[in-house]
Amino acid sequence: MQSNRVARPTILGILVLFASGLAGCGGPFVMIPGGQLSGPVLSAPSSWSFTDEVDTIQIETRPADPYSVNVWGTASGSDLYIACGDPTSQWCENLRANSTARVRIGEAIYRGSARLVEDPATRERVLVDMKKKYDFEPSPEDKTRAELFVFRAE
Repeated sequence: MQSNRVARPTILGILVLFASGLAGCGGPFVMIPGGQLSGPVLSAPSSWSFTDEVDTIQIETRPADPYSVNVWGTASGSDLYIACGDPTSQWCENLRANSTARVRIGEAIYRGSARLVEDPATRERVLVDMKKKYDFEPSPEDKTRAELFVFRAE
């Protein structure tokens, strides 16, 4: 019985520390969205191929009230592509309203925009690249529904 009294305050204390740590970090934490991303802002690279070694990147949308999330991204050709599997998600809706975005890869931030890919051939090529990188293939229904955003650094 005594151990339960000790365990509850300890767990509560850990949760409070965890939550307070999240409040100050700015960026997203796992599945929890964040605000403005921090880090050095760099010029756009000539090639995004270095992202092949990075599993998760962050995208920040809504410049007036920054909203950031962890996403999957892959280089294909000279561009960086970010898949949005749920077009009703907050960050996808934010990009539809304003394509201005910032992407953090590691500690570096790249400013630019994210534009919806409408070309079916480009979309299919990106899905093949995503499968190679993440060993994930959308269902046939998702392939026709999924919307892909292209990030181009300025």
